[in-house]
Amino acid sequence: MAFLPYAGLLIVYGNVAAYVAGSALAPGPAGVLLGAALVVAVFAYARADGLSLGQLGLRRERLGLGVAVGSALALVGVAAAMILLRYPPLVAGPVTYAPLAAMSTPDLAVRIALTMPLDTIIPEELAFRGLLLAQLLRRYRVRAAVVVSALAFAGWHAVIVTTTIAQTSLAGDRLFAGLGLVGAFLAVFGGGVSFAALRVTTGSLAAPIAAHWVFNSALLVGLSALRS
Repeated sequence: MAFLPYAGLLIVYGNVAAYVAGSALAPGPAGVLLGAALVVAVFAYARADGLSLGQLGLRRERLGLGVAVGSALALVGVAAAMILLRYPPLVAGPVTYAPLAAMSTPDLAVRIALTMPLDTIIPEELAFRGLLLAQLLRRYRVRAAVVVSALAFAGWHAVIVTTTIAQTSLAGDRLFAGLGLVGAFLAVFGGGVSFAALRVTTGSLAAPIAAHWVFNSALLVGLSALRS
């Protein structure tokens, strides 16, 4: 099987799922079901394509190292992101995210600890840094495989990035909203590159899973602090 049809299917599925699930903050049962469906599809596709669990990055070796490295790098990244959001250039005041204003601390904790891993982190990492990257590495050098997987990852987020920017304090100004949109896509692409590089370097999917979860979680906590 060629990787391009799968990458295209991923991009379409991700945007349709984001539209169906609704808010990125709390998509609810629909998001969890869509995430589970993607996990099942990834394993079925991998089996049909002759990929082993090891090729998907599902191995015990270097598991602890992968988690530690991924978590540490994610914290560095989120620190930089929070500085930019707290002191954005050209904008008076921090960038805030409206849906957090209506979310209680217990609900945010459930989102971070339970639903986000199930509807976002695990499905996306299996799909992109597991199956797609494994397919790309069969055909291309590492750098090309990493970049192509990151481009597909950015395409997958088209609906959710657009919706998210529309729910921030940047939405009231077209110029700033446009700049925010460009910045958000660049950030997602950069995240895709970083997660794929972690997967290749450590040989385990544990590193990008940890990095993805820690980054998203810390970012939500930081944005929640900015709302007050």
